[in-house]
Amino acid sequence: MKPEHFADFANSILSAGLMRHQPVESLAAKVDRLGQLAADAAAIKKEADRLRAELEDAGLKEIDGTNYRASFAQCKGRTVTDWQAVAAKFKPSAQLIRAHTTTGSESTRMTIKAHPTH
Repeated sequence: MKPEHFADFANSILSAGLMRHQPVESLAAKVDRLGQLAADAAAIKKEADRLRAELEDAGLKEIDGTNYRASFAQCKGRTVTDWQAVAAKFKPSAQLIRAHTTTGSESTRMTIKAHPTH
């Protein structure tokens, strides 16, 4: 291949999506950023849960802040029917179960864990 055609070749590969992988340094930085965001989100959720519990413990129906109002109301518990247990009482055949069983699309699970500190 002539050097003058290399740029065209490289651009065609990039536009075709054949080079899916980024440099390792770039990916490592993204992993670290995602991990930090997950840690920040967990800390924010923990603080929000603590504040909510404190506000609920006050026993008031409404609490006004400067910018927001918190309102509390009792709600019925969620009703859940164990349809698998109900169906099992009718002893369906394996063929009937297969006929009414579907499998969802494939997905990817990602886990982010902090490196242990020494």
